[in-house]
Amino acid sequence: MDYVVSFLSIEFGLCFTLFFAVYWSLCWSVRLQNVLLLAGSYALVASFSLDSLYILLGYTLLVYLLGLFSARYPGRRFTYLMVLLLVLGCFYVFKYQEFFVGGVQAALADLGLDVSLPVLEVLLPIGLSFYTFHSVSYLVSINRGEMAPAAPLDLALYLAFFPSLVAGPVNRAAHMLPQIRPAQIRQVLEPQRALGLIALAVVKLFFFSAWLGSEWVDPVFETPSGFSAEQLLLSVYGYSLLIYLNFSGYTNLVTGVALLLGFRLPANFNAPYAARNLKEFWGRWHISLSTFIRDYVYIPLGGNRQGVWRGNLNMLLAMLVSGLWHGASLNFIIWGALHGVGLALYKASTYVLPQPMRWPGADVLARLLTFHYVAFAWIFFRCASLDDALDMLGGIAGLSLGGLLSPTGLLLLGCVLYIAVYPQVLALLRQGFAASSRLPWQLYPIPLGLFVSLVIFASQSGVPGFIYASF
Repeated sequence: MDYVVSFLSIEFGLCFTLFFAVYWSLCWSVRLQNVLLLAGSYALVASFSLDSLYILLGYTLLVYLLGLFSARYPGRRFTYLMVLLLVLGCFYVFKYQEFFVGGVQAALADLGLDVSLPVLEVLLPIGLSFYTFHSVSYLVSINRGEMAPAAPLDLALYLAFFPSLVAGPVNRAAHMLPQIRPAQIRQVLEPQRALGLIALAVVKLFFFSAWLGSEWVDPVFETPSGFSAEQLLLSVYGYSLLIYLNFSGYTNLVTGVALLLGFRLPANFNAPYAARNLKEFWGRWHISLSTFIRDYVYIPLGGNRQGVWRGNLNMLLAMLVSGLWHGASLNFIIWGALHGVGLALYKASTYVLPQPMRWPGADVLARLLTFHYVAFAWIFFRCASLDDALDMLGGIAGLSLGGLLSPTGLLLLGCVLYIAVYPQVLALLRQGFAASSRLPWQLYPIPLGLFVSLVIFASQSGVPGFIYASF
């Protein structure tokens, strides 16, 4: 159930306007503001299901008690083991149970053993993937002696903070907890930028993302056998743009909402398709998750401290964790493995070619190669099964020169040219955004409101969902 669509609904807008007014009427008391934030966050979780709320409450209590234990016995490996068991246990019970049980039963069936293993019927709680990662940051920071245990209310709000509860970004305890209990009275942060980010989210989600989904992507991925090779490839390009616009649009939205509430969320995107290699791509895409995987998975495994081969193995394992984090599916594991292998190959290439290529057009070629590798991996990410992904790849293998000269082929060329000049387009867009932010604040909402109204009017009916809400 994709309940996060409420973030773009009229109902949510009206509720948030009322919440905003009450919230800032309590500006003299940070504690009361936190109580209201926590109540609003729990109300959002309860609107999805009461079971999700009960699970979040129970999980918060366990994290609080484990934090007290970590503070009393810092630096103990036993504490790390308890944290690992807590997170893996929750992921297994609520997210991966059917996947692993099904795999074990299939393996036993291959051996001639017909065994039916028990599976608990449980609902996937809303926000589980994100608040478990938030708890890891909190508990590890305590165990390392970097911070003291938080007060129960502060911890509860840190785990349940509604703008980033459903689909991130992944918050760090050291960054978020000081904002929950600030030294001074809160203020609205950068109101013009906040409103601009919300407007940008509307454009990305209502207009571009929804249109790409309905016109280019969904019909083709649902029945790939009914489309030509050029149309299949165009849908892969379309999905590559769609998932960026959808996810970055959501990040823009919640970042703007958080700024209006006096909070700063971590950066999550920085023009990922301008990357010239996979390492650079992961420094620009879902930054809060990629840095979390680096700091809490890759480095604890040993990083690159034990030689090239062990470093590449650790990188592959970290990317497999990243893939599995997205969902219990072989396709997600393949997606993670592709990025792990790609990163290892890039690292190996730096030993052969330690200096980057400097000939004319090298950056454009590197950007196009990186984009196409990422787009190739997105096929496994988007397809519902491995067979569907193989059907897509088989269809794309039928590309012909005649097909590339067709109208669809010209659209493909347009996509390639867009990626080639993407940095220049991005620079112009950023200049326009900066110029609009310099308008007098009294006038700023008027053109912004008209612009957003026109976008919604020109968009398709319905409220677009968020892809990452399902993770």
